[in-house]
Amino acid sequence: MSQVQPEKLYYSISEVAKLTGVKAHVLRYWESEFPTLHPRKTRTGSRRYRQPDIDEILAIKKLLYDEGFKIAGAKKMRRQAHSTTGTAAPPQMTLSFTELDSTQQLAAVKEGLTEILALVRSLKAATRGAAEKEGKA
Repeated sequence: MSQVQPEKLYYSISEVAKLTGVKAHVLRYWESEFPTLHPRKTRTGSRRYRQPDIDEILAIKKLLYDEGFKIAGAKKMRRQAHSTTGTAAPPQMTLSFTELDSTQQLAAVKEGLTEILALVRSLKAATRGAAEKEGKA
């Protein structure tokens, strides 16, 4: 199975469709059928694929298109593959933070900070809402 060289940390669904040769609507369908395929989503619901997600897509594509499996058979094969490795991606295909270039590191830090900020804002809103309810009671 060919591996896409990681040029960046996250890919959009259109980029992944182009890289893998699988149309975006098919990727969304596979996401609903294969529990092993679960790209991150932004606050706005946009999918963000990482290299392990792309590797999973290529594995599913190979099973369905090259080896002739039906969806149920491909799901079973992917579950078995993950149960033997115990991870969502083969270990040799993941990058550690220190292996990323500085631009990718900054993008990862920015994404993490954005997620933390969203969490803090939601906690503040929940706390504010609870305080207002107590004040009315």
